[in-house]
Amino acid sequence: MKRIIFHIDQNCYFASVEMISRPELKNVPMAVAGDAKVRHGIILAKNEPAKKYGIKTAEAIWQAQAKCPDLVLVDAHHEKYEFYSQKLREMYSEYTDRVEPFGLDECWLDMTGIVKDYEEAEEIALEIRNRVREEFKLTCSVGISFNKVFAKLGSDYKKPDATTVFSDTNWKEKIWPLPVSDLLFVGKHTADKLSKINVKTIGDLAATDGEFISRYLGKAGVVLWEYANGMDDAPVAESGYKRIPKSVGNSTTTAEDMTSDRQIERTLHMLSESVAERLRKHGLKGTVVQITVRDRDLGIYEKQGILYKATDDAKEIYTAAKKLFNDSYDWSKGVRSIGVRCTKLVRADSGEQLSIFQEAKKSERDDRLNKAIDDINRRYGTSVIKSAAEAESTSKENKTAKIVTDPFHPEDEF
Repeated sequence: MKRIIFHIDQNCYFASVEMISRPELKNVPMAVAGDAKVRHGIILAKNEPAKKYGIKTAEAIWQAQAKCPDLVLVDAHHEKYEFYSQKLREMYSEYTDRVEPFGLDECWLDMTGIVKDYEEAEEIALEIRNRVREEFKLTCSVGISFNKVFAKLGSDYKKPDATTVFSDTNWKEKIWPLPVSDLLFVGKHTADKLSKINVKTIGDLAATDGEFISRYLGKAGVVLWEYANGMDDAPVAESGYKRIPKSVGNSTTTAEDMTSDRQIERTLHMLSESVAERLRKHGLKGTVVQITVRDRDLGIYEKQGILYKATDDAKEIYTAAKKLFNDSYDWSKGVRSIGVRCTKLVRADSGEQLSIFQEAKKSERDDRLNKAIDDINRRYGTSVIKSAAEAESTSKENKTAKIVTDPFHPEDEF
């Protein structure tokens, strides 16, 4: 049976959700910022009017304001985005039992056997787009194809509020001329490397010898070459499936450059607490800690180290991150931003080998303490209880960096 896969991508999702309660921002340039009150914060999303000024996601607020001095900045409300994401997935589940999320704003739907051909698929896609607009006051783009990779290409092909079909008869004509960077999992580094061998379009990649690409890019090259040639049989996961993250991390950009060990320690404590809490939420532990430092000239420095055992404990993550920083960063320039990340994740229940009985007892005690803190924070709000280090960090950090969040009441939304 011929597969028919949908990929649904919400347009300007964070910004669009904010405009539900603030419709007056629909026709003015607006962006959602990580911290709208801090000039060195970053842009998380922007609406269509802001796009016309060339504002880009992940650029600094001051860069965006230089392009558009009248840009309206709105603080992020992640609980809103998660709420609407869940409601949208519930709606998609009315059409198929295979709905696989890809972030908060994207989903694949397997419509194989539910629609008989691409013509009917387009009709259902239009129905879904109309429902998203009427029931949620949002818009989405839908890509339809015979595999997941091309369906995602389709949702990116035409925006906003549009449907694109890459069928088994037209895909080469429409897809092969596209830039190779449009292909799923081709990032800037890979695109630059492919450009060096004159592979600039998806068609160029498809026409390249597969064995050569394998030698040039390794195993990832084989996968990308297969994608370019329409070979992707990955299934759409059943509804309720949760993708296991490959890494868990957090970073922050401060209002002023950090220039002292004490500032770095407080920030690393805060980030380590956040990473540890998210690891425990996913039931995972990290075996590698990585730090990313950006200096005042926006130069990037990264360093990672292997832990002696897998962990979801903030103190252990902090100790490793601090050692990586102290051993490697020379302080020739101030620190503009810093991030902590755990990779090479394993399931928390996979077991671990500890060297002595006292370590095992301490690990069990820390696990119970962390679980108690997580339970209380989950019931009464994030960060009601903090470690002493994080509490000190919060009280002494730049007060101008505080995010003011409007109360969100899901019961009022529908």
